[in-house]
Amino acid sequence: MNEVVTQPDTPNRSQRRATKTRNRLLKGALSVFAEIGMDAATIEMITQRADLGKGTFYRHFADKNEIVGVLIERCTDDLVEAISQAAGHPKSLREALDGLVNGHMEFFLGHPDEYVLLFQGRMLLKLDRGLVYELDQPYEHYLNRIEELVRPFLPTPVDSIKIRRLACAIAGFVSGFLSFAMITMEPRTVRESIEPMRGAFLGGVVGFMERP
Repeated sequence: MNEVVTQPDTPNRSQRRATKTRNRLLKGALSVFAEIGMDAATIEMITQRADLGKGTFYRHFADKNEIVGVLIERCTDDLVEAISQAAGHPKSLREALDGLVNGHMEFFLGHPDEYVLLFQGRMLLKLDRGLVYELDQPYEHYLNRIEELVRPFLPTPVDSIKIRRLACAIAGFVSGFLSFAMITMEPRTVRESIEPMRGAFLGGVVGFMERP
């Protein structure tokens, strides 16, 4: 009796074409959002940037809110992967924090449009809590990952509010500095300029977490 060999599922031509089109729309939207902002951007601008028809947009996304949400989810996933790799295998809280700061810095400097998108997304969360697409979920996942990476080096038990403050401080340190530095400085100058503050920040955070 001949054994039936099952071949793994592979995307067919139409699926590959659909994925390619969807990625073109996401790339176009990211470019438009970074250039003129989410509020000012229109679906027509996105499809023009992607060189696609407006009807094509609606075959992939319900509205602008949905493509914003998908982009933010994708960007936060990429950021989480970058900071996880940068954290490496630290032996202390200071090493873990240093790796996280480096991961944020290199990701944002290498992906300026993604930085602008995530920064705008945080502002959007403050202004409009009635969004159809749950924008808060990707940010929650991102902060949870920071907590997971530093938790092994914290005294136990650790207060959940205190560790969330730590995660927010790490996220805010680099993104806050870059919000102005990326406008006026080259990447090399940004790296050099943040170094004196990095030591003071990390020392302060370590002291805060070790305090009873």
